[in-house]
Amino acid sequence: MNVTFDQFGDEARDDAAVVFVVSDSLGESANNVVLSAAAQFSDGAVRVVRLSQIESAEDVSNYLDEHEEEYVSTAVFHSIVDPMLRRQVRNDLNARGILSVDILGPVVQLLAGLTEEKPKNQARAHHTVDARYKRRVDAMEFFFNHDDGKNSQDLPEADVILIGLTGSAKTPLAMHLSFLGYKVANLPLDPGVDLPEELSQIDRKRVFGLVNSLDALVEVRLRSAADKDANEVMAEVEDAQVYAAKRMDDLGCVCLNAEQKTVEELGADIIARIESI
Repeated sequence: MNVTFDQFGDEARDDAAVVFVVSDSLGESANNVVLSAAAQFSDGAVRVVRLSQIESAEDVSNYLDEHEEEYVSTAVFHSIVDPMLRRQVRNDLNARGILSVDILGPVVQLLAGLTEEKPKNQARAHHTVDARYKRRVDAMEFFFNHDDGKNSQDLPEADVILIGLTGSAKTPLAMHLSFLGYKVANLPLDPGVDLPEELSQIDRKRVFGLVNSLDALVEVRLRSAADKDANEVMAEVEDAQVYAAKRMDDLGCVCLNAEQKTVEELGADIIARIESI
């Protein structure tokens, strides 16, 4: 059994509610559900303890026994594939008077009814090495080899090309999309940096120009050049924004505003666009 800790916010409060995420697999999906819910409350209000890859109900029971005094306000979210193990864990939690929510079981039952198939009841089934997994690995490798303008000769192989000024979130967005299985290259659009000729071979619907606010771009540049005057950097960024807007317009690419948007939101927008091509 592996034990990891997470929370929404920088530091957990002394009176933080504790939520256990229990899984006989990695527990990533259940953990993300809990963190998304925790984001609706104040920073540090919820502490998450993930017990993953459990092999028996005793794994959970022993951990709770050892840490009983540490957790007062407690609940458990579990995504356990094995029906017998799920039942044993639930019974133990009920005996302790701990509230629990089964995230996976009802979904599996519903899909069994829809498909008229018997579930595999195999932990980590969706982590099996298959074509999708290999595609993600290939995409991640492509990202690392084509970040910030590297190996531009391979641009025609990319599913997505991101362009933008330094600080426009190109790299984190490219990493997010590659984790989802898309081959992504990103190119700097700063003044004085030439765009590669290979870009002319790419369908413009797959090229996305990222735009960010003046303040965000200035903040990034000041962090990397602390000796520069703030007013000087602001003037440089304003000129760079005019230049970048002109280049994006000349390219005819899709422009996306990254201001106050998460990489997940931007990624969803890009995926919806390229999947419709």
